[in-house]
Amino acid sequence: MTKSHLCIMHRYLSFDCSVQARIITDRTYSHRRTAAMSRETDRTATPQRTGAPAIPSTPATLEQELAFLVRWLEATKRDQQYPLERAHYLMLLLLMSDGPQNVSRLAERLRLDASTVTRQVSVMTTRGLVCKQPNPGDRRGGMVCATALGHEEATRMRRMREEKVDAMVADWPDDKQQALVRALGDLNEGLCRMLDENKL
Repeated sequence: MTKSHLCIMHRYLSFDCSVQARIITDRTYSHRRTAAMSRETDRTATPQRTGAPAIPSTPATLEQELAFLVRWLEATKRDQQYPLERAHYLMLLLLMSDGPQNVSRLAERLRLDASTVTRQVSVMTTRGLVCKQPNPGDRRGGMVCATALGHEEATRMRRMREEKVDAMVADWPDDKQQALVRALGDLNEGLCRMLDENKL
């Protein structure tokens, strides 16, 4: 798996992505998933005269997969040993990729309230992860920028996450990995669009 694929993959697994391969292949999960899909088949199936087996609708199956995925991500939070909180990591990624930004812009991009971002910036400033610079266009508000320590910690966390993502899909062929990257990208774009349209 190429480095570029890893960077894209870990970006779209931006929530706490420390899932191990053993969780994905866990027998309990397989049993519950099979049972759940069987129940969904019974619920959504349309009688077919040909006698062919009914197939659950795609949204129903996807909903179940996402529900289990979130559950496994929650179950692995206690095993994390990352150097940064997820919120701080995501903000640093934006600052590292696009340069200094004001609080309003960060809040908009992270879909957070400006007061929440202000509190996060305050904590990150105390920890030496970000600093404030004067904003030529707004004397009342400064620009938030990542410090050298912020760059270092975010880069270290990114590598840790990439290693875990790589382990999850190590036995997948390259075309399957790329397909997952594209699918996650499309899913994230769809979610952001619905958030912008207040449909979630």
